Amino acid sequence: MPAVIKENDLLMEEKMDEEATIGEGIVVKDAESIINLFLQFAVKEYKIYNPKTLLPEKEKPLVIISAHGPQWAPAPIMFIVGKYFLDNGLGDIVGSFYPHPLFMRVPGMKAIFGRLGVPTKVYDLPGLVERLNDGRIQVTGTAPEGIYCNFQWEDYVGPYDNAGMVAAAVLSQAKLVLIAHQGGDAWNFQANLPFGWTLPIPGGLRGVNIPIGPVRRIDRYAMLAKKYRPSLKKAELEAASAKERKLLIGLEVAKIRTQLNLMTEDLQHREAKLLASKNGKKKVKK
Repeated sequence: MPAVIKENDLLMEEKMDEEATIGEGIVVKDAESIINLFLQFAVKEYKIYNPKTLLPEKEKPLVIISAHGPQWAPAPIMFIVGKYFLDNGLGDIVGSFYPHPLFMRVPGMKAIFGRLGVPTKVYDLPGLVERLNDGRIQVTGTAPEGIYCNFQWEDYVGPYDNAGMVAAAVLSQAKLVLIAHQGGDAWNFQANLPFGWTLPIPGGLRGVNIPIGPVRRIDRYAMLAKKYRPSLKKAELEAASAKERKLLIGLEVAKIRTQLNLMTEDLQHREAKLLASKNGKKKVKK
């Protein structure tokens, strides 16, 4: 006689399956309501330059390295990218993002982040590379400035405090995309040193960032995406000693940071040109 499967048993199995995937990324379509809610209330208008660059390539994971700037400045990126995936029929992609590990030490935050797609079970390089290679995580990213986002630097993209995501991209042979952004500074207060002073330390410290959070809607959030091909190869990194690895990754990171600063300037120029064009049309109408 076949066993009788009770409804409670099925519900329990579904709950166990759901719990097993928490902390392993999130299927984008499962976050659709959160994505739409955020964009509705937090951002009035957004623009992606080179949006097709964000489309994954066949059988390759996608790793996104973004500029950070002030603490909250890059937050809209994951929601806008998620929306772009949904609009292009890519809702089944498993995505994730990596905030600074210090957030995981705040009581309760690990559980919250896990449900938002942060791979809380995979905060190490081998684990991330393994999941990128086997497809359990298909899209991930971070802004490597980490703790340095609390300060104002000579360049918009400050020094990096973690290069693990760059190493993961190389070792998994992922498609690597860089993103510069503009508009998120509205959620930050800048306290610069007086008289335009800059402390003579690497990066040129100009002041501190004081996050005020999403207390008002961003009028316009712009993103510039570009594909980046690392000069560092997987075989070269795997064959290197620990000391050589650190040096090789450091050289690649310096190139990425330079590229992101150039992209930030490019984006600012594009947005300024667009604004001037709009203002010119308004004057003509008058």
